Amino acid sequence: MFQALIHKHADDLTDNDYYILDYIERHPDDAQKMTIIALSDACMTSKSTILRLTQKLGFSGFSEFKYFLKEHAPKEENLSDLFELSRYDIDYTCQLFEEIEKQPIYEGINQAQKLYGFATGFGQENALRELKRYLFTSGKHLYHLPALTEFQMALKEMTPDDFVILISLSGDVNPILNDLKRLKAKGISTLSITSFKNNHLAEHSTYHLYYQSTDLGTFNGHMQKSFIGLQVLIDLLFRGFLDYKKNS
Repeated sequence: MFQALIHKHADDLTDNDYYILDYIERHPDDAQKMTIIALSDACMTSKSTILRLTQKLGFSGFSEFKYFLKEHAPKEENLSDLFELSRYDIDYTCQLFEEIEKQPIYEGINQAQKLYGFATGFGQENALRELKRYLFTSGKHLYHLPALTEFQMALKEMTPDDFVILISLSGDVNPILNDLKRLKAKGISTLSITSFKNNHLAEHSTYHLYYQSTDLGTFNGHMQKSFIGLQVLIDLLFRGFLDYKKNS
């Protein structure tokens, strides 16, 4: 919910605002207890800057903002068991999905003259291929762009009638940042699908969906990440799209 709130008001936020929000995101327990003076000191800014930020986010003041943080704080659970981690990723992804207004996303996919998809990473590519298979059964063809070169070539031919789906884990996609700006300049709608965090891809996309991806620990010298949240999100997106088609 916190990330959805930031994305909703992204156009009104300054770099200093993002610095403050990043601090709050990294210190959620402390932020819930801090006074406005303590938070301003921690972020090396003024009380008035903090107050203006809370108002930009739609709150009457700092007290209401703190109440929001407490109400939407993740509930503490014992997540040491790998199967419990899977359940947590699934449940939290479903919660994030419910909090997003999805009607414009379904309309964008349905009305697109051409539907494109681009993913960064092996797990994300698998999810995109699954989404392509799902959409094909509903009569929508998704052009899967397998590499950056193909993405940039297709971008030259894209029009405002097209729709682009971008899947990433971190959402920190510096290699395509200029391409995202070109998509926006050309009036092309985009949907970002990323793990739940503030990121460049979500900030530069027309619409966004988040999934929960938990670290599973290091095995054989490699950090393991769970993509079950992404798989669930792809399934939810398609189910929602089918429901939209049936009722439109």
